Amino acid sequence: MSFFNYSSTLFSGMSKSSGSSFSGLLGEYNQIKNGTYGKLLKAYYKKYNADGSAKKETTDKITNKVKPSSDTVDTAKELNTVKDSATTLQKAAMKLAEVKTGSASLYEKKTIVDTKEDGTTSTRTDYDYDTLVKSVQSFVSAYNETLESLGTIESSSVQQKTQWMTQVTNQNKEAFGEVGISVDKDGRLALDEKAFREKDMTKLQDFFEGTNSALGQLARQASNLAGAAELQATKAASAYTSTGSNYAADSMNSGTIFDSLF
Repeated sequence: MSFFNYSSTLFSGMSKSSGSSFSGLLGEYNQIKNGTYGKLLKAYYKKYNADGSAKKETTDKITNKVKPSSDTVDTAKELNTVKDSATTLQKAAMKLAEVKTGSASLYEKKTIVDTKEDGTTSTRTDYDYDTLVKSVQSFVSAYNETLESLGTIESSSVQQKTQWMTQVTNQNKEAFGEVGISVDKDGRLALDEKAFREKDMTKLQDFFEGTNSALGQLARQASNLAGAAELQATKAASAYTSTGSNYAADSMNSGTIFDSLF
């Protein structure tokens, strides 16, 4: 990081502050040259988030050492990946939870056309398990991809929304199992297609459909997670210049930086 970009800000204060002197400004300039100023800036930015709020300190249960908790330690790219994954999950869950009637419903009988090996076709009226299985598999994949995208995300607000989402899954773990969806020790889902196809459609509809169903709740929590990730991604992006390496020049002031450290 180059700190000489801020020299104009330092010297622009000469005519505005009666308490400042030319020699004092030269002293600051000398601190820039010998690296002291750079160390102070690094110390300053370790204490604050990009929005100006102070970082909270938490205790590491393993090392018993105090460590900073921040919503801006994650990159905008990582957070946007979470946002995109959670949005996909929200849509997949809503597709299963949305209440529809007639042929538009996943859970009502419809006319199905079967094509035989010889090219001939036949029609029947039955439940469309093939389409339903694809929708459930899309949900399962989106859920697991969302968990994967969270990876090393440390944002407290994103972690909170993730916890709320996984709580819904854990609270319905037994019910998921009853329709052929297992939850492993890491919280990831897996669909047993054979077991799923053997379930009565009324049972599947009761579990999946409705805003208060497990899928309806997960859709809401996924939407909340996407929103939190998007907000933090915006904050993370605004903390840097277009190069992604330096803080924006107007986000720093030498006087407040020095004052905050003493």
